[in-house]
Amino acid sequence: MNARHYVGLIKEVCVEKVDPQCRVILFGSVARGDFRDDSDVDVLVITDKAKTSWDKVDVQVTIERELGLGDPFEFHVVTREEYEGWYKKFIDLWEEF
Repeated sequence: MNARHYVGLIKEVCVEKVDPQCRVILFGSVARGDFRDDSDVDVLVITDKAKTSWDKVDVQVTIERELGLGDPFEFHVVTREEYEGWYKKFIDLWEEF
């Protein structure tokens, strides 16, 4: 599987269906290049359209339905504020799409 190809498609769906200003970031073992067969694909979706837990689930479900994705993709849907306050501090290597 070419994870980067799918992350590019995730970005397209986010821009078209969720938020034209969304950011999509690949991080974790796939971004670092040390993934294994049983690794998940960590995808960070940053959008201010996802203020509540329900909004975050809705964003994830929209992506999964549009692209038919599930395992091994692990979605982390956050607002810009959540990204700046938490994720940005702890993601060691990432690739933005």
